[in-house]
Amino acid sequence: MAGSSFITREERSFFCPSTGIYNGPWSSSLAPTPPLSLPQFLLSHSASSSSSKPAFIDAETGVALTFANLRALTAAAARALAVLGVRRGDVVLHVSPNSLHFPALVLAVMSLGAVFSTANFLQTRSEIQSQVQDSGPVLILTTADLAPKLDGLIPRPPTLIDQFLASLSIDRNAPVEFPGVGPADPAALMYSSGTTGKSKGVVSSHGNLVAMASVLRHVWGRREEVYACVVPLSHMFGFSVFVCGAVAAGATVVVLRRYALDELLMAVEEHRVTLLPAVPPMVVQLARSGGVARANYDLRSLREVISSGAPLGRDNMERFADAYPGITLSQCYGLTETSGPVTVCHGLKGRFQISIGRLIPTVEAKIVHVRTGKALPPNEHGELCLRGPPVMQGYLKNQEATSLAIDEEGWLRTGDLCYIDTQGHVYVVDRIKELIKYKAYQVAPAELEEVLSTHPEILDVAVTPYPDEEAGEIPMACVVRKAGSKIREEDIISFMEKKVAPYKKIRKVLFVEIIPRSPSGKILRRHLKATVMQHRKLGISARL
Repeated sequence: MAGSSFITREERSFFCPSTGIYNGPWSSSLAPTPPLSLPQFLLSHSASSSSSKPAFIDAETGVALTFANLRALTAAAARALAVLGVRRGDVVLHVSPNSLHFPALVLAVMSLGAVFSTANFLQTRSEIQSQVQDSGPVLILTTADLAPKLDGLIPRPPTLIDQFLASLSIDRNAPVEFPGVGPADPAALMYSSGTTGKSKGVVSSHGNLVAMASVLRHVWGRREEVYACVVPLSHMFGFSVFVCGAVAAGATVVVLRRYALDELLMAVEEHRVTLLPAVPPMVVQLARSGGVARANYDLRSLREVISSGAPLGRDNMERFADAYPGITLSQCYGLTETSGPVTVCHGLKGRFQISIGRLIPTVEAKIVHVRTGKALPPNEHGELCLRGPPVMQGYLKNQEATSLAIDEEGWLRTGDLCYIDTQGHVYVVDRIKELIKYKAYQVAPAELEEVLSTHPEILDVAVTPYPDEEAGEIPMACVVRKAGSKIREEDIISFMEKKVAPYKKIRKVLFVEIIPRSPSGKILRRHLKATVMQHRKLGISARL
């Protein structure tokens, strides 16, 4: 692949015993990250910036946005946003499903020195309101059907994206202005639960995102690549791969507004898709539908499916490999806090990969003992810590959480229990952090526990993951009833129904006599998990 180069183990070691630091297999040929804003890097210094080649294609309508039109649309949108009063440092919130014009809106906001933020459109009004109160956006961009849910969250009414785009005066010769925006300026504000607790605003600078775009161009940098975009662009995985990486590489992205298996397979056939970044539930569904999919659709163009967002079990990998013998299944790993994927399987042989790949260029890793913090050698289990240019600036208005996540030497604690072998392959063993991964969505137990604790018949409660083949994990509530209460599982599920987004719903309830807690009152989640597993062995099935 152009621009990438591997070094054999004989030429270079992946681990330095004197420092405890691991590196990836890449050569030093990657150019230094240029001191630019993300729009400058993607639009001013791309060989494709004036090209008639499609940058993005709407899978439903077939409408294409060329690289030249992406640049012109970004410039026009930036001028219109400035007229609406968006200024340097302002936050603009985007709440919408995937769309053809998402990248231009992102780059327009960032080119003004403003900060682009996203919220999952499936969230309830109260959930989005909490994010709005934290980030203080001056403008909300959304669709007509979502506007009623968002109206009144800020003094200004929501701006409808379709009307905004229709009002633009597009001049293909007009330059995109970059008023002194540099790599140190904040660019994106996406929300993540981090290692524990409630969702927090992750501040990514232009430098963080340019570093990720530069690396992804180096790793996956083939202009002839055609990506299918079915994961949310509002999530860092989708944003980093499809906006930062694909645009930097000059590749084409086919955008699906929502995930549906038939629509995805049709897009692969019609647009000759070569790469499909996905999340594990999509891989599981593809594997189950392999015979029908191959019989009804021409998938010969599809070379690789890249799974991320949650662990993918070996059984499902083998099932996929059997169903699609001509397609490689690989994994990558990243966090909102790392501005995208920091491990990739590119260059590894085999029809599927158990590891999550090897470290990308510029990123270093340590595996540290969970209790002592001592750096560990290959094949020993500990917490994965990461350092490098893509790592976030910190959490918005939360210095305490930032200090807990990133130490004085710049090491980010991921909260994942991992090991790295002598070949530099990274493996995820378990999760230290208190998160549930429902269909690759992050669900913070603390958030659900806070809502459940308001129920008048619940004395104590803890939320924990429960294994599920299709979803990966489902949120399960362990509940201590108040004396005399006869509250049932269905009552609790119904209580939560309209209080949280669909992917956060409680889907199973286990009534217990006590919630295990430390002397300080902290829930002992490992003890709780052991209790849940014991009940699972006794044959209690999950409720979906």
